[in-house]
Formats: sequence, structure tokens, C-alpha cells
Amino acid sequence: MACAHNPATRKREVRFVSTKSEIAIGAQVKKEMLERIGEYDNPKLKSYVTSVGNNLVLVSERKNLAYDFTILDTSMVNAFAAPGGFIFVTRGLLQELKSEDELALVLGHEIGHVVALHGIKSLERQMGTQFLTVLAAIAVGTQDFPLASGLGT
Repeated sequence: MACAHNPATRKREVRFVSTKSEIAIGAQVKKEMLERIGEYDNPKLKSYVTSVGNNLVLVSERKNLAYDFTILDTSMVNAFAAPGGFIFVTRGLLQELKSEDELALVLGHEIGHVVALHGIKSLERQMGTQFLTVLAAIAVGTQDFPLASGLGT
């Protein structure tokens, strides 16, 4: 646990997940996405998306991350960011875009999620809720929660 400034808001926040762990989480998300959906095999298009994305990273508040831009091989129209600088766009989304400006808008939006730590904050909220649930179960000694039933006796 550490106190740090949120790069997007510049407000001090408590962080439970380190940048190193954030990157590991993002890498795991990428591995799972590639196993489930697969990467679109077009090196020229990948290079183009990466180039546009990296130009945006240069003016972002988290330039220190090694961003990874992946094109998923699906006709679904979507884009999303995973913690640690992992940005995903689908083949279907790229087919709908009409200009580099539109691509930059999509990628900038996803980079913004990484900068603002949205994925990590969501994970930390889930972890906090689970932790509080465990503490409450222990406090009331519920038999419905296996971990709590053996503690305090």
C-alpha cells in the first residue's frame, strides 16, 4: 500500500496495487484475450495503430509505461484498456473508422482510462469489498463463510 498522486486528477490517493503488479495484471488480460479471441494478423495495420497510439502516449501523464496496442480478430465493434498500458481495439471497430482522427479519439480515450487508473481503481474497490465481507463474516462468526467458522475459536 502506498500514497501516490493520481496522474489524471493529481489528487493524492492510496494505491494498493503497484505499477509492477498493474502491468502483470494487464499482461494476463492480454494473454486471456489472445487465447479467447486471437490477434488480427496484419503487421502493417498493427504498426499503424501502434504509431498513432504511441504519439498520444507522448503527451499523456503516464509516458513511463510501455504501452501495448493489440488488434483483436473479431467483427465486434469495441475497444478497451487493461491496467498497465494494454490497449485493445477490434478489427470490427477499425473497419468502421473513417479517419486517423477517429482512431486517435478511440485510442486517446482508452489511454485516458490507463492514465486515470480506472481498471486498477475498480480492482481495488472489488478487493476492498471482498476484504470487508471477510471481516464482517469473521465478526459475526457466520457458519456460511468457511474462513470465518474456524477463526476466533
